[in-house]
Amino acid sequence: MGREKEKSHLDILLDTPYLTLQGTGPDVEPTRLSGQLSLYLSEPTSIREITLQFRGKARIPMPACESLINNSASISYVVCNHDWSFLEGDKSHARTLKAGRHFFPFHLEIGGSLPATLSSPALGGASIAYKLRAAATRPTLLASLPRGLSMSIPKSSTALLHAITPVVLLRAFAPSALEYQQTLEIENTWPNKLMYAIELPHKAWAAGDACIILMKFVPLGKGVRVVSVVTGLVETTKMYARSGVQEDVRVVASRRHELVGGRAV
Repeated sequence: MGREKEKSHLDILLDTPYLTLQGTGPDVEPTRLSGQLSLYLSEPTSIREITLQFRGKARIPMPACESLINNSASISYVVCNHDWSFLEGDKSHARTLKAGRHFFPFHLEIGGSLPATLSSPALGGASIAYKLRAAATRPTLLASLPRGLSMSIPKSSTALLHAITPVVLLRAFAPSALEYQQTLEIENTWPNKLMYAIELPHKAWAAGDACIILMKFVPLGKGVRVVSVVTGLVETTKMYARSGVQEDVRVVASRRHELVGGRAV
């Protein structure tokens, strides 16, 4: 049996798997979105237009008092939008591209005012998502119609190939931020029972870091001892709407450590 012929397809290839905006307040350096469109054609094909769109969209749940008025469970709005077109010349005239692979590089400077990618089930669901959408469009019958004659052709019928890929945008402290250097110490006493101290090597962790916590316990009463410690990572989400601030708290990770011989296992 012969090898199956590869079908025509369009891919979005990013130079990096995610983008990072570093810094806080006005001291945020821009980041660069870059990559290339990869168009593979199994045979010579007539193409009218090749486009790429970068769009960010936010979705927040509608407050109960407003959802009844607007008859909607959520509000969506665009936070950014940018378009590219890769075939120069008059878009009303198609051109034939030869079979094989065609690459179209793209780049965009992204300023520090954009919010980070977010997805939270809080209060019915809130999200901020960024996507790249690409399309290779074939010519329509409109170009060959006599002048003065028109007809309606659905936009979806002209799309030869298309591709969609998410873009993850992260926000982080700058590498020199004090949050990565300052330690955090908490000491307290459970009267007549236990004195404890919790020490964190720094106030913030970068993505991929191991979260290390040093805990010390000093029994104050006879027969008092610590047999286990439960730690949890808590996520707090706040959403600001016209009706006020809505807050949701959930535990995203939890772990239990048994103490044996004074050490956690």
